Amino acid sequence: MNVWLWNQRDRRFEEPTEDISSWTLVAADSWFVEDSRMRAFDRHQARFARAAAEVTVGEAVTGDFWAAVLEKIPATGEWFPRVDVLEAPSGSERELAFRLRPAPKRTRELRVLVPPFSDPRATPDCKGPDIALLEGVRADAREQYGCDEVLLLSADGHVIEGATTSLLWWDVDTLCAPDPELGALSGVTSAVILEEARARSIPVEFRRVRPEELFGHEVWLVNALHGIRQVKEFVDKRDVHDRVVLGEEAPLVQTAPDDGNGEKAERLRLWREWLEAVSVPPGM
Repeated sequence: MNVWLWNQRDRRFEEPTEDISSWTLVAADSWFVEDSRMRAFDRHQARFARAAAEVTVGEAVTGDFWAAVLEKIPATGEWFPRVDVLEAPSGSERELAFRLRPAPKRTRELRVLVPPFSDPRATPDCKGPDIALLEGVRADAREQYGCDEVLLLSADGHVIEGATTSLLWWDVDTLCAPDPELGALSGVTSAVILEEARARSIPVEFRRVRPEELFGHEVWLVNALHGIRQVKEFVDKRDVHDRVVLGEEAPLVQTAPDDGNGEKAERLRLWREWLEAVSVPPGM
C-alpha cells in the first residue's frame, strides 16, 4: 500500500516525511476500481467532501485534489483506493491523504454475526474514525464464529447496518432498507440500488427490523467493494431472551431459505449484472 499527503499549496501529492501511522483518522472514503472503471464515483467524491467540510478541511477537497487522486490509480487491475482526513498527534493540523490499495478478494455470500452488544461506534455518523474498531469487531467474529460480517444494532435491538455494509432485504417483491432515523451511514451502493428499484417501479420501504425478522428473507449486504452479497447464514449470539421468536428460542444459526424455484437466484443475478454494468471511467 502506498500513502501520500496532499500539498494544498503546490496542488500535488507528496510522500510523507515522517511516520504517519500514529496520526488520527478523522474521515475517509473508499471505492472499487477495475481497469479504470468505477461505480458512482461522483457520489463518493461528494460524500468525502461533506465529511471533510464537517471537520474544517473542506476547502482542500478541490478539483485538483481529485485529478491528482485519479492520476495515482493505475489504468489496469483491481484497486480499492481510499482518501483520508488525518490529524497529527499534536492536533495542530489536519491533512488530506490518499492510499492506493490492491482490492481484496471479492466474495458473493456472507455468514453474518448477530452480536450480543449494540453498535460500538463512537462516531456512527462519520465514516473513518471507527474503521479500526470495526476491523477488530469483524476479526473477533471471524476468529470466534467464522463470520464475515457483523450486524450493528441500535440500543433497542433494531438493525442499523453491517460493520462494513448497508442492509437491504426483500419482503416478497418489496425492497426494504432500515429506517433512516436509526442513523446508518449514507451508503453509496445502497442508494444507487434503491434509486434503480424506484425507476423500475419496484416498491421500496424503509422499516425498523430486528435480526430475527430478517431470518427467512432474502437479505443483501452491499458495499462499494463487493457490490451485492447475499446472506447465507446468521449466527445469533444474543442473550437467550433476545432470541425468542414466536414464543420459542431461535436456533443459534439461521440458514437462508432455499430458493426452490430459482426466481430469487435469477433476480440476484440480474441485479448483480446491472450493478457491474454501471461502472464507468470517471467523467462518463
